[in-house]
Amino acid sequence: MMNRSVLGVALAGLLSWSSAAMAQDSAVDMRQFEGTTLDILYFDISFIPGLKKLFPEFEEKTGIKINIETLSEQAARQKAQLELSTRSTAFDIVGVQSGNLPLYAQNGWVTPVESFFDNASISDPEKRNIEDFIPSTLQGMASGGTQYCLPFFAATVIYYYQIDKFKEAGITAPPQTFEELLSVSAKVNSDALPAIALRGSPASTAGNIWIFNLFFYGEGAKYFADFPNELTPQVNSPEAIKALETFIALKNEYGPEGGVNFVFDDVVTAMQQGNVVSVIDGAPLAGRILDPEQSKVSGNLGFAVVPGGPAGPKPSFASHGLCVSAYSDTPEAAYLFLEWALSAETMVKVSQNSAYLATTRTSVWSNPLFKEKYNFDFGGGEFLTAYRDSLNVAPADYYPPFAAWGIVSDRMGQAVQEAEIGSKSAEQALNDANADIAQILRDEGLLSE
Repeated sequence: MMNRSVLGVALAGLLSWSSAAMAQDSAVDMRQFEGTTLDILYFDISFIPGLKKLFPEFEEKTGIKINIETLSEQAARQKAQLELSTRSTAFDIVGVQSGNLPLYAQNGWVTPVESFFDNASISDPEKRNIEDFIPSTLQGMASGGTQYCLPFFAATVIYYYQIDKFKEAGITAPPQTFEELLSVSAKVNSDALPAIALRGSPASTAGNIWIFNLFFYGEGAKYFADFPNELTPQVNSPEAIKALETFIALKNEYGPEGGVNFVFDDVVTAMQQGNVVSVIDGAPLAGRILDPEQSKVSGNLGFAVVPGGPAGPKPSFASHGLCVSAYSDTPEAAYLFLEWALSAETMVKVSQNSAYLATTRTSVWSNPLFKEKYNFDFGGGEFLTAYRDSLNVAPADYYPPFAAWGIVSDRMGQAVQEAEIGSKSAEQALNDANADIAQILRDEGLLSE
């Protein structure tokens, strides 16, 4: 697991930089890069659509032209890695998910944002305000004690449920354990209205592993014997097998038809349209689920921290951030954009012009405009309370922070889907995955023969 002491050292350093800079003249000439064009690559995760609406404001203020290319998450990740691995100057700024950052850091693909902090000509300590970021989101954008990127998205999951369907079944509170989740799902399930929808597709780290891991960790399972010191894989332990059997039971006995291929859009739509009683998925997706122009469940949703097992609740966690490409022709201008885009002021504006609520800044959580818009409470628990409580218990290293994680995750996602479709038992799927992951790590030079 990532040492929290490493985070402490990194944050202490960042705070000292911030304090020192506060004593200096923080005036920044916003037009010093007038005529520059910046190119950005990522996917349309919440925040990006609302940020796009503010590009004209930034362009007017700075004279810098902003171009952004958005693809699907997997395609954006693949294109970024291809461009950066060839030292392409096509993009000045790339988005990165925390599980992938170690790969970018190891290969030197992004310039650490901390290297810009002491440059008073481009960095305003009040706007940067590092101590305002939620610590776990900063940790997700750091590697080896170095702050590589700034976070804009704090991702975790919560349990959403239709309040009236629970009342009709005599259920008075959301489930707190996996056993209770299975019991509640059995009580509310029907042919006309399935009990629960979960992601099933293994397409990426945002696929089935994003949800399955909360069962895996909740049962007390772990990927490796002693990460990062001993990487012998442990994904076929009794705890892991039990977690997968629970996941399969929920999907196959109580889930909608075709759920084995569900991605997050399918889960969101199922909940938004009232086609399932409950879902476990991203808290940041509440804005879409409750979109007043499309939602059929607005006013009837409850919110809770996800159930847990013997190890307690382990909600999914990841942060997403923006990074300056190591091959940008104009890195200082790129950083100037980052500091503006990820300021508290900009985040509040984006929260109001879009469905962005996954803010990484503490001050935004307490902003009156933010609270008025997003603290949903329909009698089944306050949304922001469930979100914050989930962030507080979510493992900051939900995706083990090392460069080979993407390959390991893809193989594990394949195993989960093999068990979902019944081509293998849970035990066989995980036994095969364990052997393959061991070989992957040997090939990467991370595990001895």
